[in-house]
Amino acid sequence: MNNPKKQKTIANRQAKEKETVLEQLRHYPIVQVACEKAGVGRQTYYRWREEDKEFEESADKAILEGEDLFNDLSEHQLLSMMKDKHWPAIHYWLEKRHPKFNKTKIEIDQPVEVSFLYKQKH
Repeated sequence: MNNPKKQKTIANRQAKEKETVLEQLRHYPIVQVACEKAGVGRQTYYRWREEDKEFEESADKAILEGEDLFNDLSEHQLLSMMKDKHWPAIHYWLEKRHPKFNKTKIEIDQPVEVSFLYKQKH
């Protein structure tokens, strides 16, 4: 393709499509969903990531922004459920956030030696 005008048109279209995908990733940090909403195929998205390192970095940043948004929304929903006295939400919050109820974490204050034994079945 040696037509400079056509190349410029394609480059402009791709730039707009890339920006649309990035915007969607900021709202929906799932590649499949963002691509569908932007009207871009997943293969195209991954090709852009490989060919354009700046796009790859921007996409990674957009996904993190989207995950932060979803985390905020999720926490808000959880708090709303707790205000409505929804016991599973209260239990979840206490189990994950309150040291008195959190039995899944242990604190180790000295070095620990770990070894693994693997037996292969013949």
